[in-house]
Amino acid sequence: MKSNDKDSNKLQVTSNSKGSNKLPVTSNELNTKDSNELQVTSNELNTKDSKNSSLVTRYSSLPSDSSLAARYSLLLLEIGTEEIPARFLPDAIDKLREYSEKIFSEYRLPVTSIKTYATPRRLTLIAEVGASQEAAEREAWGPPVTAAFDKEGTPTKAAEAFAKAQGIPVTDLIRKEKGKGVYVMAVIKEKARDTAAVLPEILPKVVLSLNFPKSMHWGDGSFRFVRPIHWILAIYDNRRVAFEVDGIKSINITRGHRFLAPAPFEIKDSKAYMVTLRNNFVILDPDERKKIIIEGAGKLASSVEASVIQDDELLRQVVFLVEYPVPVLGTFSADYLSLPKELLIIVMKSHQKYFALEDKNGKLTNYFIIVSNTKNDNAGTVKKGAEKVIKARFEDARFYYEEDRKTPLKERVEGLKKVIYHDKLGTVYDKSVRMASIAEFLSSKCLPSKKEDVNTAALLSKADLISGVVREFPELQGVMGHYYALHEGYNEDIAKALAEQYLPRYSGDTLPETETGTIISLSDKLDNLASFFMLGLTPTGTEDPFALRRQAIGILSILSNKRFDLKLTDLFEKALQPFKVKNKEAIVGNLLKFFEQRFEPLFLSGGYAPDEINAVMDFVREKPLYTVRERLDALRAVKEDAGYNPFLLAIKRINNIAPKGETAPVKKELLSEGEEIRLLNEVESAAPHIRSLIRENNYLDALRILMSLKETINSFFDKVLVMDKNEEIKQNRLALIQSIKTLAQEIADFSKLS
Repeated sequence: MKSNDKDSNKLQVTSNSKGSNKLPVTSNELNTKDSNELQVTSNELNTKDSKNSSLVTRYSSLPSDSSLAARYSLLLLEIGTEEIPARFLPDAIDKLREYSEKIFSEYRLPVTSIKTYATPRRLTLIAEVGASQEAAEREAWGPPVTAAFDKEGTPTKAAEAFAKAQGIPVTDLIRKEKGKGVYVMAVIKEKARDTAAVLPEILPKVVLSLNFPKSMHWGDGSFRFVRPIHWILAIYDNRRVAFEVDGIKSINITRGHRFLAPAPFEIKDSKAYMVTLRNNFVILDPDERKKIIIEGAGKLASSVEASVIQDDELLRQVVFLVEYPVPVLGTFSADYLSLPKELLIIVMKSHQKYFALEDKNGKLTNYFIIVSNTKNDNAGTVKKGAEKVIKARFEDARFYYEEDRKTPLKERVEGLKKVIYHDKLGTVYDKSVRMASIAEFLSSKCLPSKKEDVNTAALLSKADLISGVVREFPELQGVMGHYYALHEGYNEDIAKALAEQYLPRYSGDTLPETETGTIISLSDKLDNLASFFMLGLTPTGTEDPFALRRQAIGILSILSNKRFDLKLTDLFEKALQPFKVKNKEAIVGNLLKFFEQRFEPLFLSGGYAPDEINAVMDFVREKPLYTVRERLDALRAVKEDAGYNPFLLAIKRINNIAPKGETAPVKKELLSEGEEIRLLNEVESAAPHIRSLIRENNYLDALRILMSLKETINSFFDKVLVMDKNEEIKQNRLALIQSIKTLAQEIADFSKLS
C-alpha cells in the first residue's frame, strides 16, 4: 500500500475501478408519440444500502450548477376523482402540501413555493420547482480499519464488499476516527439529476402518501384512496410527466364541471390552468369560492332586509361541496316560523345545507340561501326545487314537534329507565338520579333558595333524549327540553337550565347564564367524570371517547368564573358517593391530577403567563377556583407596578433562606438589632390587614401591602447576620423569615414567579 502525500487519509490500493460498479438506470418509459412528453434517461450510480450494521449515512447539500439552480419551472399535479366528502378536503389540502414538501426535500429538489387546492372532484398541487436536484455528499461508515485491511495493508473481503456496496473503488476509502476506534469511510458525491428525470419517481409517492379517515378500493386493484381516481394530470415545464399509479397513467388532460363542461380538455400552458378551469365552470381556489358565497349570500340577504346567520362550520362544508358556487335566495311559508327557531335552522343546515336568515332584531325570517353548483341561468329551477324540498322537511319537523308535546316531560322520565347509559353505570334514568343528588348538594352550598327548581331541572334534564325531534336531530338535545318545559308551564329558570346543561361545549364556549343551569351543567359533567374515572375509562394519548377532557375544561371554566364556594376535592367525593368503591381516595387523587393538567392550558389560552399559573397551582385542589383566578388577576396587575421586580427579589431572598419545616413563634425578647425589630413590627402590623383582605378575596390590595415590606426586608438582610453564632438568636431570626414566607404563600408561591 502506497501513501498519497497529498491526502494521508486516502487509502491507495491496486484495483480495477473503471466503472465496474456503474449500472445504467432508466426512468419510466414514456410514450414517444406524445410531442409534449419528457424523454428521461439517467446513469445514476447504484447506491443500495449495505447490510453492514455500522453503516451511517449523512447528506450535506452542495451548490448545484448555478445556471440550472436559477431556473424554476411550474409543476402541476391534479388528482381527479369521484366526489370526495366535503369534511375530508380541508385536511387533504394541508396533507398534500406537507407530504409533497417532505418528499421534494428528500429528493433534494429546490422549491420556491407549493400551493394546494381542492374541489369535490380534484386535489391539485402547483409548485415552482428548480431544473435539477441539489448535488450532495453522502458519508457512509464501514468496518474498522483492522477488519478492512490485513497487516500488509491489503484490502480484505470486508473492505471490498463495503466499497462495492457504496459504488466506489477500494482506493477511495478513507480512514477516520469514530469514538475510540478508526474506521473506513466512503464519501460518495451524488450527482444532481434533472428534475424531469426525478419527477416520475416522486409524483407517485406524493399520490400514495395521501391518507384519509375512510378509504376504498375499486375494480380488481388493491390500491386504496378516498374515492376512485379517474385521471391524474401531471405537467412540468409544460410537458407531461409520465408515471403510473395502480394502472392509472398520467396525462396532460383534465375535466371541467361534471355537468356544465364534462368534455375533457388538454392543458398546454400550466400558467393558464386555473383560468382554463374557470372557463369550464370550476373555481379551483377554496378561498375564492368562500368569498363568492359570502358576498353573494350577503347581497341576496340585503335584498330582503335580512342578514345571513353566521355558521362557520356550514360555510366550510358548502365551500367544499361545490366547484362553481352560485348563491340563490329561497323562501318558505311564514307559518313554519311558529316552530322553534333552532329546529328550523338545524333542518335547513343538516338536511339541505341552506343558510338561514335573520332580521335586524335577530328574529328568524322565512328566507334562506341555497348555494347551487350550476350557472345563474338555472337559479329559478334551483329555487323552485329547494323550496319544495324544504317544505317537506319542515312538515316532518312540525309533525315530530307536535307529537312530542303530547307527552309531558315527567312521563318521558319514566321512559329513560329503558335506555342504557352505560352497561356498568345503569340507565339514563339512573344518571338523572345521580345528577339530582349532586345538584342538591351544590344548591345547598351555593343556591339554597333555588333548591326545588334545581332538583326538578336535574330530574327532567335528559327527558328530551327520547323525543322524536332529538332522535332525528341529536344536536338539539337540551334545546328541545327547554321548549317542551315552557309549553308545559315550568318556569323560565327550569326551562333554560335544560338548554344550558351542556354548556360550555368546548373551551371558550358560552357559559350557562342562569344559576340553575350552571348547577345542572356542573352536575352532569361531574357525574360523567367521576363515573368513568371510577371504571378506569380515562383518556389515553389522543383517545378520549367520552370527551372527559372537554368536560373537565367546562367545569374549570364555570368554577373559575362563577363565585361558588366549592372545592374540587369536595365535588369529586360527592360525585363518587353513589358508587361503592374501596379506592375512593385514589380516584379523587387521579381526578385532581387530571384537572391540574387541564388548568394550565386553559388559563394560558386566557392570556395568563406560565409563571403566574405555576404560582397559584397549589390552590387548585383546596380553594374555590374563582379565588384562584382572582389571585392570577392580582399577580398580573402588580407586574405593571414599578416596585414589582424589587419586591420579587426581596421575597426570593426570604424563600432562599427560610427553613423548610415549621419553626417556633418569634420571641421579641431575643431581637436586638434595629432592622429586625423594625421588620417584626411591620410584619405584625401588616399581617392582620393582609389576611383580612385575603378572606375578602381582595388579593390585589393584599399584595400591595405585602410589597410595601420590600425595603425593610432588604435592609434586614443587608445589616443583620441571620446565621448568628448564638443558635437561639439564629433560630429566632429564621422564625421571623419563615413568618413572612408563610404570609406571602397565603397569596401565591412567589418562588415560581420570574
